[in-house]
Amino acid sequence: MNSTRYYKLAIIIMIAMLIFSCSSSKEYGDTKQFGNFLKIKKSTESIYKKEVYEDYTYILENGILSFLDLDGKEIWRSDPYWFIDDFQLFDINGDGRIDCLFSLWKSYSFYKGVDKNDDPSVKNHLFLYTIIEGHAKSLWGSSNLPRPIYSFQIIEGTPNPVSTGAILKTIEGEYTKDYSKTEEIALTYTWQGWGFVPEN
Repeated sequence: MNSTRYYKLAIIIMIAMLIFSCSSSKEYGDTKQFGNFLKIKKSTESIYKKEVYEDYTYILENGILSFLDLDGKEIWRSDPYWFIDDFQLFDINGDGRIDCLFSLWKSYSFYKGVDKNDDPSVKNHLFLYTIIEGHAKSLWGSSNLPRPIYSFQIIEGTPNPVSTGAILKTIEGEYTKDYSKTEEIALTYTWQGWGFVPEN
């Protein structure tokens, strides 16, 4: 009888410890590397951009991107442990809806819980979102990009059986310890089903 009571007590203690450890742990992406990156970015850049398309407004301010509806209500805000450089509006996947493609910096190559051994280094990514019936939806997101994007634009090309015709033109460089810019490289990509593919 006593052993059963001790066993139940041990289980309760283990559950309590697990709840405490989860509540006291840092949020995903809240890394020392991201903190250092943010200090550098916020000391050198002040970004504000606003675009309106039909019933929605897209605002980028100091690395934070938000989507607002016609009444000015915020329907989506970027993760607090992302820093967004820029965004462009375009129907990337050819479904008739406007999409928001944005360049961001964050720790880890993948997303929450995908790989426990993921490197916390801060690298550049491209993410693609859209709005469906008033709700933001993630359509696609890259892992760590091989080179950081300094600037980008999307232009309309000619659709074909493997591409919607969305063309991504970028100015890229190399990663540095202090995130400073290096020699610039101009590259072109096309959207092909699931991601951007570099042109030959």
